[in-house]
Amino acid sequence: MDFSGLFNFDWKSVPFRLIAFVIAFSLHEWAHAYVAWKLGDDTAKREGRLTVNPLPHIDPFGLILILFGPFGWARPVPVNPLNFRGNKRKGMVLVAAAGPFVNLVLALLFTVLYGFFMLSGSLTGLSDKAVYAIHVTLISSISINCGLVVFNLLPIPPLDGSKIFRFLAPPRWDGFFYKLELYGPWALLLLIFIPALQGVLYYPLYWLSSGVTYVANLILALFF
Repeated sequence: MDFSGLFNFDWKSVPFRLIAFVIAFSLHEWAHAYVAWKLGDDTAKREGRLTVNPLPHIDPFGLILILFGPFGWARPVPVNPLNFRGNKRKGMVLVAAAGPFVNLVLALLFTVLYGFFMLSGSLTGLSDKAVYAIHVTLISSISINCGLVVFNLLPIPPLDGSKIFRFLAPPRWDGFFYKLELYGPWALLLLIFIPALQGVLYYPLYWLSSGVTYVANLILALFF
């Protein structure tokens, strides 16, 4: 899978990146809200975030970045772990992991769909514009969902990876993570806006894409 689309801007790709963004981010945030709700916290539900409707989830600046740059984000889902039934730290790990997990599933789904179209010849007879739209939408969806998995699993606050790492660690480490939260957003901004640092994510993206493609090929082999 070619991830150059994540790092290079192309005006023609904007509408298709928007479609991919809406699907990826809406389901990502819904997953956080859904798992929190299943664990006993209805904070997100009461604030209208337990939905796949993209409007409550969109952060304007994050939307601009994902459309015109390499990464972006949606509005964080509010979670109150004090409402969780059972182990609160485990609950936070599950809530944090839910978003990237859904993006991983979406990346696999779109990869299978892309392979199906390519192998079945379903696009034959469509206009060049229609083929281009389908092709770029699917590629954008795969790239953005893979990118969200890798990006969100970085152990940098306020990303999901930092919450997973924090609440898997012993409680005595909480002081360290609290201090890390003070500097995490600055480190995140450096990662987003310095091209040389963005390259650090290329290999994790490549490995994830290779794994997703391998699994997708196994699924497609059952039908072709």
